Amino acid sequence: MSAEKHAELKQRKQHRAAGAVVRRNTMWAVGGSFIPIPVLDNVAIVAVQLKMLAELSDIYDVPFDRNSGKSAIAALICSLGSGVLGKSLIATGVFGSMAKAVPVVGYGLMVLTLPVFNGATTYALGKIFQQHFSAGGTILSFDPGKTEQHFREKFAEGKEFVTRQKVAA
Repeated sequence: MSAEKHAELKQRKQHRAAGAVVRRNTMWAVGGSFIPIPVLDNVAIVAVQLKMLAELSDIYDVPFDRNSGKSAIAALICSLGSGVLGKSLIATGVFGSMAKAVPVVGYGLMVLTLPVFNGATTYALGKIFQQHFSAGGTILSFDPGKTEQHFREKFAEGKEFVTRQKVAA
């Protein structure tokens, strides 16, 4: 087998494995949305996202730094906050988490908003890093400003993915 063919097969294998990691962790983030304790749910979601970045970095043989991962997650999620649509999405996520503190009604409102928001955010984060790592990037060379528009597109794709999963269940 030629070196080119071997490299192509390795790339395909990495792409399939990374896609599976993103999908699996997206669904874990959706599940974490149902933790009934405000703030603890957010901690769980960030833990899932960090685990996903670590798994992706393993697939692509990229060193992983937990603190840089946290910074990248925060920067990308904050990038959703620019623009009217982004502000409403962030408000939905914050509102959904804090709504849990309101007995009965709050939890019902949360079920309508937070799982899709957390799932879509995790999906977009995973897809952005899948692409970044496959292009030879590292967690330290990641520039959130350059991926802001692409992150928004993947966020929309992630909302569709999560919605399709809910319908299939």
